[in-house]
Amino acid sequence: MGNMLELEAGGMVQGPSSLRLEPLTPRQLEVLALLSEGLSNKLIARRLNIASATVKIHVANILHVLQVSSRLQAVVVARRRGLCERVPVASSAREETQSEQRALDLLRLILGHEGAARLLAANSGSPMVAAGV
Repeated sequence: MGNMLELEAGGMVQGPSSLRLEPLTPRQLEVLALLSEGLSNKLIARRLNIASATVKIHVANILHVLQVSSRLQAVVVARRRGLCERVPVASSAREETQSEQRALDLLRLILGHEGAARLLAANSGSPMVAAGV
């Protein structure tokens, strides 16, 4: 018992109350905010103009820092701590779809249906290809 007290006094043993959380980086906070909107890694990557693999690393680091095991738990903990605000999922997903549809309509207007389809086929990483253009 004396050894345990010495370890605690020396900072070697951490109880739940003494556990300190690392702060999230500004980029991790951005990823967390987009997670709270219900976006997938792919959509987060598109919004932040980074690779999906980079988003995956950020998400893993966020889960580690917040000491949770899922994206949902991360969002719940972040909201409780005031790290991100509640955003209606339906509106963010709807905005994303509307934005993609506007871009697709502009492409069709400028290039015509065939031209837009060729451009999108050449740019196969585009989200609009999956939309059936």
